[in-house]
Amino acid sequence: MDTLSILFSQEGYLPIQSVMNETEQQFFHRFTEPYADRYTILWNFLAASEFAPQSITLAHTRHILLSAHHTTNKGGIPKVLIAHYDCVPGSPGANDNAAAVLQLILAAKLLYQAHIPNWYILFTDKEERARGSSITSQGSFYLAQGFISIGLNKAHCYIFDACGRGDTLIFSTALEMLAKHTESNALADRITQTRKLRTQALTIARSLNMRKVLLAPTPFSDDLGFLTAGLTAQTITILPEDEAQLLLQHRSGTTVQPLIKTWQLMNSPEDTRETLTREGFDLIPALACALCGASSL
Repeated sequence: MDTLSILFSQEGYLPIQSVMNETEQQFFHRFTEPYADRYTILWNFLAASEFAPQSITLAHTRHILLSAHHTTNKGGIPKVLIAHYDCVPGSPGANDNAAAVLQLILAAKLLYQAHIPNWYILFTDKEERARGSSITSQGSFYLAQGFISIGLNKAHCYIFDACGRGDTLIFSTALEMLAKHTESNALADRITQTRKLRTQALTIARSLNMRKVLLAPTPFSDDLGFLTAGLTAQTITILPEDEAQLLLQHRSGTTVQPLIKTWQLMNSPEDTRETLTREGFDLIPALACALCGASSL
């Protein structure tokens, strides 16, 4: 992980622009304009770079795939890093989810530099489902079905969502709610596999000296689309430490209500570049790269 010292300052936190070169800054500015054509902006940026993206269309949803340049390890379990690129119309979507898109682009640069094999990065469409629509209308549902059809049903999938504000990693336990009510052996098994992914991610975060980590349910549902289709995935997000502590107190059964400002900004016109902080742009590329380089537990 020595390349991290080149890209990231360890001396405090600087404005997020400091992690981007000029081309990346221009991309991020265009990408976070309200009503931006996110697919075209992202595709053009990646196509003009070293990444050699591929476009995948499934059930009228368009996804963009990056993968290792060199031959993959056929005996290993593929690692798939996922961030949705769409946002609610009218919202700049800076934290939800432009930040994670840029963070995985930075992670891809590290993965190429380290020559790590057997990984994929997917930028997905239609995570933001219309109100009242079913999970099966979600882009991740069809994407997971596509994974299964090409033999990636054993892949380790990690979803990065709303990772642009704060310094505390949150490993979502939202799927645990399903475990309490399910009578399906297949669903229970997938939830068990998700817990294994979470354990591996926690172990890797600790190995990187990432000490601010919390297990808690989140309101994001991309992993539910994967689960419904028959795959397992672990959602990872970030919150400021004070908001993470509020969430922890609520989870512990106190009377404190979880007024999470970061989540209140999502899907709104206030989800702007100015609300983002530097920390996630240090944490997520390092974690993502380590997840891809780690041996399966």
